[in-house]
Amino acid sequence: MTKPCLENVNPFCKALAVVISAILLSFRYSVWLNVLVLAVSLGAVLLFSRASKKKILLLFLPVLLLATGFLGTGLLYSDTGASGYTGGIGTAAMSIGSFYNGLQLATRIFAFAGLGILFSLTTSAQEFIVSLQCQVKLPPKFAYGILAAVHLLPNIQKEYWNARQAIRVRGVSSPLSLKPVFIMFVNAVRWSECLAMAMQSKGFSEEGERTYYHQITVDKWDIVFTIAVCLLMVAMVFLFPQ
Repeated sequence: MTKPCLENVNPFCKALAVVISAILLSFRYSVWLNVLVLAVSLGAVLLFSRASKKKILLLFLPVLLLATGFLGTGLLYSDTGASGYTGGIGTAAMSIGSFYNGLQLATRIFAFAGLGILFSLTTSAQEFIVSLQCQVKLPPKFAYGILAAVHLLPNIQKEYWNARQAIRVRGVSSPLSLKPVFIMFVNAVRWSECLAMAMQSKGFSEEGERTYYHQITVDKWDIVFTIAVCLLMVAMVFLFPQ
């Protein structure tokens, strides 16, 4: 089955476009720019990828909590010197300036989250690591270490659940006990040692030239995508000056 266009883009080029967009966004202090970046990011994910709406909503739940905290911080602790009293919370008075500052901080969290979701939901972790190996010459030791950690995450989660169940059956665990976490880390270290020995037994070494079964290349459409995203971000930044 043919992948949607966002999932066909070279992972390194996509990451480069997102990082440049995030840097450009950090130079502007505008609520409307943040909202527009969020809207464009979500629109691209919904229209040009296979990401489900449910997954996007679940990812935004912690973002909403964080943005609410920043909104409250901006309301209560801004020192903008702006006039126009609009109300009070306890002993802290809210001005129009402090409200805008809190809103700007909250929407900025959503904007950066939108860029992150645009990359994470349309990019395979394994393809991204392979792309880093092919495009920026990431050392194999780091690449395979990251891939091993990614592939061990489901096993670590399962091990934590099994440890909790085993301790609960014995009746020696409380809801806040750290014993399952300790067991999980011990087994994770053991798995990593077994994986390292397996790689050595198969002749894995950083010395000498290596060939790779999976090659990811950069074509003209990847370059066009990166330039187009950067130009779009520059246009939005100048559209909403500080």
